Amino acid sequence: MIKLKHIINGAVASEIDLSAGEFTIGRNHGNSLQLDDGEVSGEHVLIKLVPNSYLPEQLDITLYDLNSTNGTYVNNILVKEKEIKHGDAIKICNYEYRLFDDQSNVGTRTEYSIPEE
Repeated sequence: MIKLKHIINGAVASEIDLSAGEFTIGRNHGNSLQLDDGEVSGEHVLIKLVPNSYLPEQLDITLYDLNSTNGTYVNNILVKEKEIKHGDAIKICNYEYRLFDDQSNVGTRTEYSIPEE
């Protein structure tokens, strides 16, 4: 499951489940997530989730800034288009989100050693 987690003062305030397709964020009605903030553009961000060409059960996630007035930041870098992954921080004006993908295999590597005989 892929989630967009809204972060306030370092704590998760809410979670939004994302699925294949398009997810829009902006101030205007009709966006998937409407943010009531004058600094947020009417159509601020588009997040596209499409099946990976090699592993169709996994989704590739790309964020597009829709020529917003105040920009979109991923990991504190101003972006126009960026492939995003588990753990990435997304900043839209005064709003902070983190992407969570439980199929990302982050932190699941097991290390072991085989004793020599």
